Amino acid sequence: MTQHEEKCLVTGLTLGLMLALFTYAAIRLWHPDRSAAQSQESPILKYESAPEQPTSQRREQVPADGAVSSIQLNQKEQIDIGVETVEVRRRNLQRSLMAVAKVDEPETQLASISARIAGRIDKLYLDFTGQQVHRGQTIASLYSPEVFSAAEEYRLSLENRKRLGTGAEPLAVSGAEDLVNASRRRLELWGLTTQQLDEIASSAKPQIELPIYSTVSGIVTERKVTQGQYVSAGEILFTVTDLSTIWVKADVYQPDLPAVRTGQSVEITSDSLPATTLRGRVGFLDTSINPQTRAASVRIEVPNPSMRLRPGMFVQVKFAAPAEHDVLAIPRSAVLDTGMRKFVYVAKGNGEFEGRQVQLGAAGMDYYPVLAGLKEGERIVSQGSFLIDSQTRITGGMTGMFGGSKEFDHAQADRGQADQGQAQAPAIPQIKFTFRSDPETPRGNSDATLHVTMFDASGKPVTDVQVEVTLIMPAMPAMGMGEMRAATDLTWKGSDYAGTIKIPSAGSWNVEVNASRNGQLLGSHHTRLNAQ
Repeated sequence: MTQHEEKCLVTGLTLGLMLALFTYAAIRLWHPDRSAAQSQESPILKYESAPEQPTSQRREQVPADGAVSSIQLNQKEQIDIGVETVEVRRRNLQRSLMAVAKVDEPETQLASISARIAGRIDKLYLDFTGQQVHRGQTIASLYSPEVFSAAEEYRLSLENRKRLGTGAEPLAVSGAEDLVNASRRRLELWGLTTQQLDEIASSAKPQIELPIYSTVSGIVTERKVTQGQYVSAGEILFTVTDLSTIWVKADVYQPDLPAVRTGQSVEITSDSLPATTLRGRVGFLDTSINPQTRAASVRIEVPNPSMRLRPGMFVQVKFAAPAEHDVLAIPRSAVLDTGMRKFVYVAKGNGEFEGRQVQLGAAGMDYYPVLAGLKEGERIVSQGSFLIDSQTRITGGMTGMFGGSKEFDHAQADRGQADQGQAQAPAIPQIKFTFRSDPETPRGNSDATLHVTMFDASGKPVTDVQVEVTLIMPAMPAMGMGEMRAATDLTWKGSDYAGTIKIPSAGSWNVEVNASRNGQLLGSHHTRLNAQ
């Protein structure tokens, strides 16, 4: 074997060994070792045979009776969360739906003013958009060679009839009369007035200017011509919009649609119209839902004789709905809405709270009517249900958050061990909140004074906590508006906590009141504030 052949052999062996090592490494990277696979279950088999998940991880599997999950809290944990319960009972519900809307031009009140004949715009009497115009008003004058020729024909037909006199043949007189009438009618259709026709008849060389009149009253919203411009027959010169009746368009979300109907009365308020309430009626309800916003467009027709509403303005609308009497109802604050379903937490006694899916009607101002899922006389959580629900989703109960809660164990409850978790910190009295605004219905873009009072379980005022109030208005993508927030800290004034906040705009605001001491949240209160 030659030296060259030896080198080739060594090189080939080296490359082969490297290729084998690379292949082995790739197999180990993409596939588990076969010997290990023989001694262990496959990942799929391990997943399928994994131990049963904790209840808090299985709560979306709703049983047939509507129960979602159960959890038990001792007395201190309920106080820490600020749990409050109310009895499910029948009420008289006052319903109203408020929404932010935008003023728009009425599509049915748009009119185009065009030239009846080709010619040159000699004079223009409307100079700018936004100018008021009245029906029958002269807006321009046009010179047209075709009109000039027709005027000359009319003058000659008059002279021809005059020359025939009374002694002419009746047929000739009739023909001359028909020619005069046809020439005159042609000029009238082009817009010439009686005075201009008389001037043609009396002048040897008439100066003909064809007037162009506005066919409607309204506001000039578009100008498409300038003085001296040549235009064609039928060419649009101006667009005029009659704003004596205006359109107000609002987006109504899917759950609120049953409260809106065609012909329904609507109240309209605006920051730019202080102490003024306008009224309109629903003229059209969109037949489809916007897939992005899950809302339908509602068109409200509003009389606008004094031009108080102008296109582009944002206003607040309130749909009036008939009151419902003797309806089984629960507070809005008690309902947790996942988007797919709604549920509440029912107080079962002995610190046990059971999540239960419910069917609800369209919301009133403060209450939901109950269609199914609850019975009269049951007690449900009205405050604190969000924290209870959050804990049912956490494996291991409330130990990490409140120091001792656990998901409800009936066997353990029978052994009297429901309160085995002991508090590390001193007990905090349960807080009762009251909230009010001065004025009660503030105006958007103005200041309001907020008042909060708090009492512990014994009825003693709580005076040594930090109170923060946050106003929240959800985003409305269809209107191009994002979420709005405003917050302020209240201070103790001797009788209550008070502070001033600027309401960013009119609308229905969610109010969140948080009370804390040394950084620890003692309780929360949720309500609503309507601003005009």
